[in-house]
Amino acid sequence: MTDQTEPTLPTAEPPAVPPRRRRSRAAAAAAPAEPPTPRAAEPATGSLDAVAVDLLEFERGAIGGVRATDVSARLAAVGGIAANHASVDQGFVSGIAAREATVRQGYVRGMLAQQVHLEQTLVRSVVANTVQAGPSTGIAVALARRIDGEAKILLDWRGALALGATLGVALVVVRLGGARRG
Repeated sequence: MTDQTEPTLPTAEPPAVPPRRRRSRAAAAAAPAEPPTPRAAEPATGSLDAVAVDLLEFERGAIGGVRATDVSARLAAVGGIAANHASVDQGFVSGIAAREATVRQGYVRGMLAQQVHLEQTLVRSVVANTVQAGPSTGIAVALARRIDGEAKILLDWRGALALGATLGVALVVVRLGGARRG
């Protein structure tokens, strides 16, 4: 005869979890903090405050700031990007600091990069070594060594210099005129 036992079913109660213990601030400061492990991020959706990774592909959402090697944002609003390679498709970016930056169908408030590629984009100010602009691109202030393409530029470095000189002369005339009256 074999000894058969009936199987037991699990109980409905969850297993007991020990309570979390809080460390004091002094103990937390004394303990060495482990640095976050860099990893390639999967396409993310939603809203984040700040992210620091090697590769970030971001789609449909908002992110406060990004510091990464490669950043690709699509249909997104980004507070700031600091990267070697930054790419934005159909998005809004407050600021970009990168070696190479590419923006397609977007709006950027400020850019600082070595190489910039723009297509159907509005940029408030750009400081770069070279700018390659496609059709339907508008730049308010451009400070670049070389600008190629069909961009509509409101004020380049020569225009900014002339505007600054004109405003300086006007300020001197106004101050001298006020000093003669008094």
